[in-house]
Amino acid sequence: MVRWLLSLLLIVGITCASFAKVPVGIEKKVKEIVGNRAKILAVEPLPVKGLYMVFLKGNRGVGGFMMTKDGKYLIVGRLLDVTNAKQPVDIIGKIAKEKGYIKPPQPKKVDMSKIKLSEKDRVGSKKAPSIVLFFDPTCPFCKRELYTLRDMVNKGEISFYPKYFIVHGPAARKKAEEAECIREAYGNKAYFDYLLEGKKPKKAPKCNKEAISKRIDRDIKEAREIGVRGTPTWIYQGKMYVGYRPESEIKSIIDKGKGKKLNNSKSK
Repeated sequence: MVRWLLSLLLIVGITCASFAKVPVGIEKKVKEIVGNRAKILAVEPLPVKGLYMVFLKGNRGVGGFMMTKDGKYLIVGRLLDVTNAKQPVDIIGKIAKEKGYIKPPQPKKVDMSKIKLSEKDRVGSKKAPSIVLFFDPTCPFCKRELYTLRDMVNKGEISFYPKYFIVHGPAARKKAEEAECIREAYGNKAYFDYLLEGKKPKKAPKCNKEAISKRIDRDIKEAREIGVRGTPTWIYQGKMYVGYRPESEIKSIIDKGKGKKLNNSKSK
C-alpha cells in the first residue's frame, strides 16, 4: 500500500514536514502511510463537507490525494464541479494553480515543418491569432476546450486548425470522420453543433469520405512525430501546450506573442 501510494504520487526519499494546522485524523493517517518518506506541502478543504486535499511534495514533483477529516477514507483522482455540465471545473487543479502548489510545465518547442496546414481547414478569421489544436472528439476536456475556442472564434479573438489525435478508439475515429464530413458540407456552425451538442443536420451530408479519412490519418501521424501524448494539445508559435486552458490563460499566452505568425509550417 505504502509503496503503491508513494509511486503514484511521485514521491521518494523526502523528510517529514511539520503537520501543524492539519486535521488530527489526516495527520495520523498520513504519518501511518508515508512515515518519514514524504513531506506535506498543504492541506486544503474541499467544497464537499469533511473532505480535504492533501498535497505532498517530492523530488520528482507534487502529488496528492483526497482524504476525509477523520483519515478513514482516501480517494485518488479528480474532483469535478459539474454545476455547468458542459464545462466541468477541476476543483483540485484550480486550487493547485491558485495557491501555486503546482506550476504548469514549460511549453515544448515544436518543429512546425512537420505539420501541414491548409487555409481551407482554418476555423475563424485569418486575421486572428492562430493555433493548431490536436484533440479527440470524445475527450471531455477537449470538448470543454472546444466550447472556449468556439466563443473566442465568434468574438474574432482567435482562429484554429482542428487536427485529430484519436485516443478513445473506433467510436472516436467515427465521430471525427462524421464531424469533418459535416464541416465540409455545412460549415463551422454545424461542425460545432455536432461536436458540442450532438446535433446532426436534417439532411445527411455529402463529402469526400476517403480524403477525410486520409487527412485524419495524417493528423495522427503528425501528432506522433511532434510528440503529442494526450488531448487536448495545442500549438501556438511553435510551442506545445498540453491540457485544457481557460480563455483567460489562452489570451495571456497569445498576448505575449501577439503579431507573430505560425512560422515554418507546411502550407497549401
